[in-house]
Amino acid sequence: MKKFSITLCSLLMISSIANAQLSNIKNKVKSNISGSNKQKSVKKQKTYTLEEINANPYVDYDRVVVTENGPVIFKGVYKNGFTDDIGFSGVYYLNSYAIVQPANHFSHDTTKLYIGFSINYNQEKHNMQVYWEKNDSNYAMVPERYHSSADKGNVMFQMGMSGGPESYYNAECLVLEPGTFLVGAYVYHKNDKEGHAWMNNVTPESFVIASKDTSKFKDYQKNPEYTSKVVFEKYDALRAAWKNQEIKDAKPLPAEGMKNAQLKNEATNLITQHAKGYKWKETVEYAYITSGEWEIKRHPLTGIPIKRIAKAIVVMKTPQGNYKREGFYIAQDHTGNNQYGKTYMLYNDQRIYYVNPKDAFQYKN
Repeated sequence: MKKFSITLCSLLMISSIANAQLSNIKNKVKSNISGSNKQKSVKKQKTYTLEEINANPYVDYDRVVVTENGPVIFKGVYKNGFTDDIGFSGVYYLNSYAIVQPANHFSHDTTKLYIGFSINYNQEKHNMQVYWEKNDSNYAMVPERYHSSADKGNVMFQMGMSGGPESYYNAECLVLEPGTFLVGAYVYHKNDKEGHAWMNNVTPESFVIASKDTSKFKDYQKNPEYTSKVVFEKYDALRAAWKNQEIKDAKPLPAEGMKNAQLKNEATNLITQHAKGYKWKETVEYAYITSGEWEIKRHPLTGIPIKRIAKAIVVMKTPQGNYKREGFYIAQDHTGNNQYGKTYMLYNDQRIYYVNPKDAFQYKN
């Protein structure tokens, strides 16, 4: 196991910096420990020095260090023989302490510091329990859109809202390589050209790494550029797989309604003009009518026709070569004697869906 040296002050400082990526990190750990642990009685049990903790941080039993402000419990790593077919389950060690503080200054609890946990992963359900202790675990899950990627080894999962340190609640985690993952993988998709980036476009000063092999810490902690590269590439792959799955699972195009070639051409021209005006990135391929007949809008008092409306679908091609669809409405004003004027566009419904390439041109002609 890798050894590292700590003092109480540096321990708290390192843990605060590392956990800064987590959304609800406690920034005043040291002061809270100072206030909450004062005047607490120490049970008659063996105590340890920080030097002893430094010498072997990843033990599987609890150790108490007595400070001038009271006791602090360094929790042993809960080690359970969880296994699965892809080797994701097992014992993980952390490169920085996860801290659980007393609820308030009047609490009789003692500050606890965790340096590892065991994971029991359910491949079929794509969820897991993260065991900080035998009877204290955090439920975590792989988002549904990433299930297929997880089955192939690219695993992104999110912690739950109960069990273990609060600083890990809702934490997004990403497997960097087998047996090693990043805690607090907070990125966003910048654009299709640049891919993913760190939130607020700021590279974290340090990373919280969980690994079955502590020698992996230095590979990621000391190389922010390398870590960023791995994270972005994996998220790019996750997004690509998710989008491809969306395309495969795309629902069929809505059935064609009125088969009127002139009206179909008018609808296509109208949505094309609309797309140019709003500078759509997508290219309009064609449009067709889904309404089986016109919907007549009448004056509420006289009942005289005002206009008639029909719904249409536009099929468009994305810059990436995929196909999408969106609904829009066209109308004609009543001009008298049961006659209607020029076709114009009312609005598009802004509900956009992927289209399977095999079905994209089903209603073009």
